[in-house]
Amino acid sequence: MLPALLLLGQAIAQPSPQDKEVPWKDSGLKGKIDSYVSKMDGETRSYGICATSDSRTPKPLIVVVSPGASTDAGPDEIRMAEQYAWYAKKNSRECVVLRSTGRGPGSVYQNYGELDVLEGIEDVVAKYSIDRDRISVTGFSMGGAATWYLASHYPELFAAAAPMAGYCDYRLWEKPGGSTFPMQPWEEPSWQQRSAAFLVGNLEHTPLWIVHGEWDRSVRGGVPVVHSREMVRLLKAKGFDVRYTEVQKTGHSAPQEVFEEVVNWMTQQTKQRHPKHVSLTMYDLRHNQNYWVTADQLQIYGQRSSIDATQDSGAVVVKTENVCAIRVGPIAGIGSPQVRVDGQVFPSVDLGASQSFHRSSNGGWIKGTADMAGQKHHGQSGPLTDIYFDNVILVVGASGNDAENFFNLQMANNLRDLFNQENGGLHRGGIRGSNSIDLLTVKDGDLSEEQIHNNNLLLFGTDKSNAILRRYRDKLPIAFQAGEIRLGDRVYSGEQVAVFAVFPHPDNPSRYIAVTGGVTPDAITYGSHLSFQLLPDYVVFNGGKMLDWGFWDNAWKHPGGWQPNR
Repeated sequence: MLPALLLLGQAIAQPSPQDKEVPWKDSGLKGKIDSYVSKMDGETRSYGICATSDSRTPKPLIVVVSPGASTDAGPDEIRMAEQYAWYAKKNSRECVVLRSTGRGPGSVYQNYGELDVLEGIEDVVAKYSIDRDRISVTGFSMGGAATWYLASHYPELFAAAAPMAGYCDYRLWEKPGGSTFPMQPWEEPSWQQRSAAFLVGNLEHTPLWIVHGEWDRSVRGGVPVVHSREMVRLLKAKGFDVRYTEVQKTGHSAPQEVFEEVVNWMTQQTKQRHPKHVSLTMYDLRHNQNYWVTADQLQIYGQRSSIDATQDSGAVVVKTENVCAIRVGPIAGIGSPQVRVDGQVFPSVDLGASQSFHRSSNGGWIKGTADMAGQKHHGQSGPLTDIYFDNVILVVGASGNDAENFFNLQMANNLRDLFNQENGGLHRGGIRGSNSIDLLTVKDGDLSEEQIHNNNLLLFGTDKSNAILRRYRDKLPIAFQAGEIRLGDRVYSGEQVAVFAVFPHPDNPSRYIAVTGGVTPDAITYGSHLSFQLLPDYVVFNGGKMLDWGFWDNAWKHPGGWQPNR
């Protein structure tokens, strides 16, 4: 009989590598390791894969994201893929199971981790016979949180999602004196954009089966059941397709039968491709599309933004919040209906192709593409965490005096280690995250031109100690002087004032340059503890005091009406 499932935050309990008596031993299932070459860094990434048969008939794809994944796929990933495939095969259903590693055991399958999932899916679709309308995702504990994240940020991709004992709302980790983890004010926008509870509308066309134990609490890796209960309430209030199984008298675990039922349900789901109504909620432009609506620019970054669109009686009605450039379409078979954007009427718009609209200086809408040259756009809109969707090189300023070079190297090594050991501060509820990512560290004088132009660069030092920052100092809105830093059109003064900030790469419209520098060699060390995956566009601090933090506007400047966040 299959081992009991889920022991305190672990994935489905698997037979050990030495245990040959697995329930599917005589089923004919044979999983394996496969791999792809990542477009992000050119490295080979592996995953576990298992198909229920060799039939060339297109099959559903079930993506399994759970904690405990190895750096590279191995026996455990094979066995989990086989186990899920067995659930389907024993019920006479076909599927292919992809067990992604997510770049390590605690990446939460976000940033680099979600790229691993997405690239893995594309590799499987290219190599195996997959029905693209029947791709589903599931996971338990951290994998449940990853399922919530992936389904709410890629609403077009998944035919169904089954988050099990997953967390989805950063506000629900209360403990006496605070929560299971500290959260700073400048980190909250990042948590909002990551939390499915803030993106419920994105799940309208993704059927969900939620599973949680009645007695699950935030003890030893557990996840409070209130996460699932609240999401069920929010989803039902909108009339969305949701099933909920709360396993009675159970903590952070679930029985085999539940997993089997969920897998078989997922194999039967098909993605709706032509919905009449869509909604999109976001806080930045990284995840900016849902079916036939796209956000190209926001008005204020780091705040809730939304598009709600309906096909209604020969018209398409669009309502927006905090959005200033959008695209509508293409919509199959609709022709050229009237389009109404926030009440403004545009007659006879050809929606067989994508059509752009943007706000004018007086706030009204104009049909046509906005001039976004040099401005924020998808792939280059911040915040600082957005640099981790492409290859990042930590560039150590080694062109200064001994003290400058020492502290620049020390901070680069510190960021590299904390990014790996604590997932850049992106934690797993009450547990620190971790990943298998070893960010490349290079001295400023050792970078090739190809590395400079084609990667996201995180520069340590000032224009005096870092040759790359010196090269771009006239193209970046940052300057270091005695006792002060000029950032955009603002000046910050202090004996130990320092900054972390992100800017568009002057030579590549899809890459970034981020800067970590201060007015003294050791000023940046006061930011050694900052959670680098949770930062906004910029933070400015003086010793132990945070002076300011925030988000640039679309022109990469301080927003109008700026006031310091103190």
